Amino acid sequence: MSISTDLLIIGAGTAGLPAAIEASNAGARVVLVEQTDRIGGTLHVSAAQMSGAGTRLQAARGIADSPQAHYEDVMRISRGTAHADLVRKAVGLGGSTIDWLMDNGFEMAPECPAILHFHEAYRTPRTCWGVDGGRSVLKVLRALFDDALSDRRIELMLHSEAVELLWNAEGIGGATIRRGTEGPSVDVSAGATVLASGGYGGNCQRFADWNDGLPLYTAALPTATGSGIELGLKAGGRLVSGQHHLPTFAGIVRTPGQPWIDWDSLPQLTPQVRPPWEIYVGRDGRRFVQEDVDSVDARERALAAIPDLTFFAVFDDRIRRDAPPLLPGWSADALAAACNGHASFHVAKTLGELAGATGIDGSGLADTIETYNEAVAGRRPDPLGRQHLPLPIAEPPFRAIMMHGMVLKTAAGLAVDEALRVLDLDDRPIPGLYALGEAIGGGTLSGNAFVGGMSVTPALGFGRWLGLSLGRAAVAGRAADAVTV
Repeated sequence: MSISTDLLIIGAGTAGLPAAIEASNAGARVVLVEQTDRIGGTLHVSAAQMSGAGTRLQAARGIADSPQAHYEDVMRISRGTAHADLVRKAVGLGGSTIDWLMDNGFEMAPECPAILHFHEAYRTPRTCWGVDGGRSVLKVLRALFDDALSDRRIELMLHSEAVELLWNAEGIGGATIRRGTEGPSVDVSAGATVLASGGYGGNCQRFADWNDGLPLYTAALPTATGSGIELGLKAGGRLVSGQHHLPTFAGIVRTPGQPWIDWDSLPQLTPQVRPPWEIYVGRDGRRFVQEDVDSVDARERALAAIPDLTFFAVFDDRIRRDAPPLLPGWSADALAAACNGHASFHVAKTLGELAGATGIDGSGLADTIETYNEAVAGRRPDPLGRQHLPLPIAEPPFRAIMMHGMVLKTAAGLAVDEALRVLDLDDRPIPGLYALGEAIGGGTLSGNAFVGGMSVTPALGFGRWLGLSLGRAAVAGRAADAVTV
């Protein structure tokens, strides 16, 4: 069985949906393929922080900003490691993308735009998010998508997976799509094929292969397998930006021995929000970072130097009682239950017993806490320069929570040019093949850093731009063929 269309889009998430919407609005025929049972991808679970310069919202609040200022901030935070040309394209589309969302009923959180510290901070308030996180973005996209779907401008194939790209005389001419896990296959021939199927944060083997063998601790969806990137590589595409992986600081696994981070129970490790009362130590018992350093980038880079991306937050019973919650939303009963039944939570009467239970080096831990307590008492400066020293770690029982550098977005992806065409090993465009969103790699637009809003906003902006461009080209091509006939 086979069908034909102007545009085949693989992935109905943050990038694929706006591409399909704009292409269909331009008059193109679109087939949209999604491996799960619903559209939206990570928007169902993401905070969907966005950034855009020169928005109407900024102007209304007297905030002066420009794409150039945004570009300079991105390159500063990324230390010049982001792809400069694609960053310029992304920030040039960022402001109009946020305005477009607002024009279509987006429910902006009232405190936006803001400067946030979950990632390294911008110099200008330009970060935005919805009242319901990613679901606020999806609400807008769903309404626009449903309009196109009802007018039969888009064919949606759920529970379907692209298993092979198809070549024709011009280049990539579509893909073989498998319907369901054991269903029939259909060949979709298309004038252009777009890989918008996301990253690989749910695939331990691909993560290790594409990120120098690092262990995976992830808040990504299990369906983030990297299959679209793999299709592009098999078609001759080139993998880039894997060297830019940086762990997010930090999370706790839901089930020990498994890679999945509990996204709803992230510890509060941002010192601008909650100054730390705990110390952070590696398996050698030594502190590896100034816990209250203002720069999240500094904390992430210190964690990246730990081979297994694992550390322990260590504290005592008085800190448990007196400190603001390390785990917001956790009750005392829930924490006690975790200490009794979750292998990442430990409680012991002595530091030696705590070391034995966690596998932390006992002598290193004892020396570290003695030195830290002397700094708390004012007998010596803290050796790492920590300023917030509220209490010693001295009152048993002692506690440790194991945490991991986690993945929110994956760094590696397909090399593309400014037209978002997938590039081969010789940097030549593969005709008919395009890539968007996390399929081009988080490191492409953020480099070796986390740059706020440089995932969701470019996925939306690039999706709209590419969908419109390819849609118009398809309609023009049909018109030219009609004239020729």
